[in-house]
Amino acid sequence: MFNLMSNCCTWFSKIKEPIRKVHILVVGLDKAGKTSSIRGMLRVPLGAEAGPTHGCVRSELRLENYQVTLLDVGGSTESRGAWQELYGEAHGIIFVVDSSDRQRVKEVKEVLADLLKQPRVAGKPILVLANKQDKMNALLGSELIEILLLEKLVNQSRSLCHIEPCSALMDLRRWSDRKTQRGLRWLLRAVCLDYPELCTRVVQDSKRPLEPRRGEKTWKTEKVRRKIKGERKFSFLWFRLHVHCYLMFCFVCLIMRSEK
Repeated sequence: MFNLMSNCCTWFSKIKEPIRKVHILVVGLDKAGKTSSIRGMLRVPLGAEAGPTHGCVRSELRLENYQVTLLDVGGSTESRGAWQELYGEAHGIIFVVDSSDRQRVKEVKEVLADLLKQPRVAGKPILVLANKQDKMNALLGSELIEILLLEKLVNQSRSLCHIEPCSALMDLRRWSDRKTQRGLRWLLRAVCLDYPELCTRVVQDSKRPLEPRRGEKTWKTEKVRRKIKGERKFSFLWFRLHVHCYLMFCFVCLIMRSEK
């Protein structure tokens, strides 16, 4: 009887809690397993191996009292420029790492450090998924924390952080699903701790235009610069042509006068 009443109280408390809409940005290097990890969270059968992601793929998920939108973005060098367009929309970040690819650990470290330096990311909770733990050469979570200097980076950005080992392979799907969902639950709880302020930031950042990153020109600015440079070059050549024609005319006139 007591358990029944306890379950009823829990059920009623969940009904009273508001549904919180949360946007989660999922990033990481190419081939890290971002899409497969999202499938694990959605409990979708893996089936064929996921190919590279182009653009931004949005997936909806209802978990407890959260209406979650997962933003899956490509991780290739060319695609990473689009990440900053979604930083402001996200309440939290999931960074997926291929823990078995030791040759790209340095690149992972640089990309993660750059990510946490962004003003629209700083202060937001981040979940690091150490994917592909089923492989023999996979780095442990504790090793990744040390190699990536994770504690130092998150302290500098004032972000809550949690690292979760996982695997998105089909034969480990049940284990992987529990791990990815456990990590997602941690991230949602972290978002909930600062939900009003994060929502305010999302609204403000969505209205504020993006500032060009240091040392980086936008495509539009570069196009205008090239156009101006081309117009100046054309004007200079046109001026030289006029001067040349004028000098030739003067030279011809002098010759004609001398012959007379």
